[in-house]
Amino acid sequence: MVAIKTLLDFLAAVVATLCLAPVLPFLDLPVSLLGIGAVVGGLWCDRHGRYPLPHLPATLLALLGVAWYALQVRHAEEVAVPVVNALVVLLAVRLLTAKQARDYLQIFVLALFILAGSSLLSLEIGFLLYLVLLVFTVTVSLMLLTVFVTDPRLAMPHRDLWRLVKVALIMPVASLVLMLGFFLILPRTAHPLWNFLNPAGRAVAGLAESVSPGSFARLSAVSTLAFRAEGPEIPTEERYWRVLVLNRPEESRWVRDEPSEEGIARVVGGRPVTLTIYPEPRTDRYLVTLDRPLLVSGVRSLHSPDQVFRTTTVNDQRFRFTVQAAPGADLRVRGQGGRDFYLVAPAQVSSRTAAAAAAIAASGAGSSERLAALAAFFRDRQLSYAQDDLPGGADPIDAFLFEKRRGYCEFFAAAYTSLARLAGIPARMVGGYYGGEYNPLGGYYLVTDDTAHVWVEVLTDEGLWQRVDPSLWAVNASVTLGAGRAAGLTTLQQLADTLNYHWVQMVVVFDLARQLDLLRASRGAWRDWRAAELWRGSFLPVAGLLAIGGVALLILRRRRPSREARLIKALQDRARRRLGGSVMVESLGLSELAERLDSPPCREFASIYQEAVFRDRMLTVAEAAQLKRLLRKV
Repeated sequence: MVAIKTLLDFLAAVVATLCLAPVLPFLDLPVSLLGIGAVVGGLWCDRHGRYPLPHLPATLLALLGVAWYALQVRHAEEVAVPVVNALVVLLAVRLLTAKQARDYLQIFVLALFILAGSSLLSLEIGFLLYLVLLVFTVTVSLMLLTVFVTDPRLAMPHRDLWRLVKVALIMPVASLVLMLGFFLILPRTAHPLWNFLNPAGRAVAGLAESVSPGSFARLSAVSTLAFRAEGPEIPTEERYWRVLVLNRPEESRWVRDEPSEEGIARVVGGRPVTLTIYPEPRTDRYLVTLDRPLLVSGVRSLHSPDQVFRTTTVNDQRFRFTVQAAPGADLRVRGQGGRDFYLVAPAQVSSRTAAAAAAIAASGAGSSERLAALAAFFRDRQLSYAQDDLPGGADPIDAFLFEKRRGYCEFFAAAYTSLARLAGIPARMVGGYYGGEYNPLGGYYLVTDDTAHVWVEVLTDEGLWQRVDPSLWAVNASVTLGAGRAAGLTTLQQLADTLNYHWVQMVVVFDLARQLDLLRASRGAWRDWRAAELWRGSFLPVAGLLAIGGVALLILRRRRPSREARLIKALQDRARRRLGGSVMVESLGLSELAERLDSPPCREFASIYQEAVFRDRMLTVAEAAQLKRLLRKV
């Protein structure tokens, strides 16, 4: 036997745990400790019947917590975190106080609101797991609560408890099916409610909007997710993900200016591919594209002549867009292509750097000869790709090329661009990502912020913008760049990330456009099915099989009579044999039937059976066995 109150106390702790788990990273530290302590302490209090918070102080504490967090709401976009903190305070107070039926109901309602609030903070795939578990647990708890309100001291046999659980599970299964249907058919707005209430957490980007070599002595890798790109697998050497172009030196750094007229540009060569990009929230408006991009669709964007795409608003929410690109291609421009703009060199250049640039310029009159000399210069320097003990000082480029000879991609790209411009070759830096892990289970690239990279584009005499990655000339490039920097995902990690990817694709960025696509696909599939000759020629056989299957299912689903019903029928059969057909035994109650039979075993049978039925409970195993023994004596 299990006491109903003990079950409700345990389930209240489970419900509280399920709603707290997804919001703990976003709670204030005191509230996190209060919530965890309330779950553990509440179980202890319920077990021993001693509660540290009387109702009046508990109510005052709850009001103070709500008032404190209400004062922290200053803007509409800051609602989510204070509200969730306040709800957790209310939940903790309720867990630490004595509980009646209404108190359990308040716990369940608060838990559902807290879980709903977690979707405003982080809508990851774990939300679905917590939602399903919470719906099942709350449903079972509500079923027990209906029994608890009749008599708080009631206990239930383990077998009857399992029957109750099985019945309770039917409702959440049906509700989850309805939730799925409503999710698919209800219309979407351009800006979901959670976008207004609380902007999504913004990723710490490994890609910066300016390049400042030598600004710090160590570069820390940031392995957070930058974006996913769904599409075919391409060679590693072509996985250059373009974001922005840095084209103007400003003191010791390189920044971006919107380019002036560069003439008509056309992508030449390459192999066209189509990718769907799912970027993580960022604090800028730049879009990730595969180099070289041909077309961006699915999002409102502005296109610059240097193949930089920007959205009209900040990318602080998850969304998706499509990119058509030609990896490995060059960009051909007509006219001067802004040569003078891309020849502006840094104002301060060391004598050694200037001498190296002069030697490169003297290697030949054409861009091909000078580019070959520039490549030879970098290879001869025996430079190393490194992220610590980096060059600094007043001229970090000079220190990089001639002293320490170690640096990361920004040093390589800035040094190359400076030398190229000093040697008369138009050049610019491109910021983006290089590499990425391809997940064959999901058919997409997983690109993290530690693959952020900077490379160079040079304008040749033929009017071609060509990509040059000087970091590949590092003596240790094979183990520090691209695939060498990727640790590789295990099969389990690939599976977990695939699930999260499809969650983002099918739920987080599921919008009105996806609904319309789904509707058109369904209509097309229905038309094709109706038009198929197989459907026309086999309608009757298929309909017949469905009918037979339905009848068979109904027969199989016929429930076997309960144990109580079988015992009553056995007693009525024995009474019918003794009394004959003159008495309608089905119309007699148990007590009346026992008097007609004048049988002590039958009287005892009626007493045991009615003791269970009148208390609205099932027969125990021992009671059923006793009734079977009495039947043999009737």
